[in-house]
Amino acid sequence: MAGLFRRGKVGAKTDYEFSLHLISEKCDISVILDERPEDEIFQWKLKDLSKRYSSIRKTLGDGNCFYRALGYAYLESLLGNPREIHRFKETVIRSKGELLSAGFDENVIGNYFNAFFSVIELIERNGSSISLLRAFNDQNWSDCIVQYLRLLTSAFLRNRADFFQHFVDDGMAIKDFCAQAQQFIIHDFAVCGLFWEVYYHK
Repeated sequence: MAGLFRRGKVGAKTDYEFSLHLISEKCDISVILDERPEDEIFQWKLKDLSKRYSSIRKTLGDGNCFYRALGYAYLESLLGNPREIHRFKETVIRSKGELLSAGFDENVIGNYFNAFFSVIELIERNGSSISLLRAFNDQNWSDCIVQYLRLLTSAFLRNRADFFQHFVDDGMAIKDFCAQAQQFIIHDFAVCGLFWEVYYHK
């Protein structure tokens, strides 16, 4: 488990009084140098990162941390940039077509899409990092966002099965690979190894 922070309850009146157990506030990267002092590789990697980054956020290591961190980091990068937010909204709207062409039922993806799109509209309205952090620390909202990103990754692979099939072990069909390792919540980012295989064989 990484990054278990708590400063109040979800839905509290004060902006900062909500649970931070999924994604933390920013902290100085030097703070985590004290963690795992016996792990030389961990220490070396952190010191290397500290040359390029001054702060870091922690995420809960629950099997969803990659997608949750990716989603949060990208949306946070859009704050204060209306043009990029608008461009991304259009991209997300088009992404439904990717899912439908991969064979996903619109009724299944609807709730996940709506949750993800609502968070984009949220940052478009007020541009608040606090509101974004609150949304990503709400378990229901956060899990819906993660699930949409998982389904979108699965759709990307399934729609390009002829290409990716050669990188899946044991002759497993891409559709089965996605169903087993990619589409369900609380699974590690198994497809990372597949993308690495593709990169390595270029």
